[in-house]
Amino acid sequence: MDENIGQKIRALIREQFTCVLATASENRPHCSLMAYATNSSCDEIYLMTLTESRKYKNMCENPAVSLLIDTRRDRLKSDYIGTMALTVSGRFDKIIKDAERERIRKELSRKHPGLKDFFLNPKVEPVKIIIESYLLLEGPVKAHYKTISEL
Repeated sequence: MDENIGQKIRALIREQFTCVLATASENRPHCSLMAYATNSSCDEIYLMTLTESRKYKNMCENPAVSLLIDTRRDRLKSDYIGTMALTVSGRFDKIIKDAERERIRKELSRKHPGLKDFFLNPKVEPVKIIIESYLLLEGPVKAHYKTISEL
């Protein structure tokens, strides 16, 4: 694998703050703008959501998810040629251990201090996405597909 591509993917995941989460249930897609954090190896994405939300129910029924992380906010309105967009394919993994829940809450609160009260809400559950593959687009036509084992 081109090590430079792996570095670009990891940097993009670490540097951005929001993603679009795509879930599906009964062949009906659903998208949500989400604050996120990652682990040091960028093979897991952490989110928080209300357990009564459609996205959470969808993930419980169908753990296959997709995330979009991009740099459009970093670009001028008239210059999208240099925009990078990363499609992350993965699966929802329900967190069972309290210690892991607390670790994810702390990591998300560190990266998104303005959402700390939301993260402490007892009806809000941490979500872990185990990444399976990445598709990095650099501009409108240059694409790089990598599985997690290739990163």
